[in-house]
Amino acid sequence: MKKTLLSIFLISLIGCKSEKKDDYYSNEKNETEFIEFGFPEFGEWTECYDEKQVKDYFDGFSMFEKIKNVGVYLNNSTYKKKDSLDIIDFEDYAVFMVNVNEQKWKLAGNDLERIFRIQKKKKSLENFEKDFALSKVYSDTTFLHSERPIIIEEYRPHPDILSAVKFVKPYSDYHDYIVVYVFNLIVVKNHLVYAGYYLDLNGNESIEKVKKMNDRIMTKFVEFNK
Repeated sequence: MKKTLLSIFLISLIGCKSEKKDDYYSNEKNETEFIEFGFPEFGEWTECYDEKQVKDYFDGFSMFEKIKNVGVYLNNSTYKKKDSLDIIDFEDYAVFMVNVNEQKWKLAGNDLERIFRIQKKKKSLENFEKDFALSKVYSDTTFLHSERPIIIEEYRPHPDILSAVKFVKPYSDYHDYIVVYVFNLIVVKNHLVYAGYYLDLNGNESIEKVKKMNDRIMTKFVEFNK
C-alpha cells in the first residue's frame, strides 16, 4: 500500500462555501487582489512547487478550480526522489494553497478564529483531548473516519497564524495508518493563505515534532513575506 497522505485533506476543508460572505470574510477589500508569495530557504527542506514533477503531482489532487497550490516544501531526502512521488511513501512535507475567490477580501490575524470556527462547523469537525484521542485512534476502528479528521489542539504560533493539530485516517481500509498534520490559516498582507504540514503519527513524540517543524516553517514564511 502506498501510504502517502495527499493534500486532499487540506483542499476539502478550504473548499467549503460560506453561507454569508460577510460573516466569513470581512467588509473590506484588498487594493491588490492577487499577490505573489515568497518562500524562505531551510536547511532540511526544499521549496520546489515550480518544478514540473512536483507541480504535476500535487496539482493532480485538486478538487476545485478555485483552489490553487502556491508552494510545496519536501524534505531533502524526498526531494531527491521527486521524479517518483507517485510511487514512494513520504512524509515531512508542507503544502501552501489559496482560494482564489477569497483573495479580494481584506483580513487580519484576529479574523482567523472566526473563519476556522465556521469551517469546523461546515465539516462537523470535533475536538478531542490529546491523550484520549491517542488511546482511541488505534484501538477503536470507529473512532476516526477517513472522511473526517479530528482536532486535538488549536493554538497561535504567531499573531497572523492559527494552527490546528489533527489526526487523519487516509484510507478507510487501513486502520493502523494514521497521519498527524497541522492545518494553518495564515494572513499575509491581508490575504488568506492555507498551509498543512504532515507527518506519520507515532505517539506523543510525533505530535511534538509536527508542531515544532510546522511552527518553524509557517512563522518564517509569515516573517519572510512582510
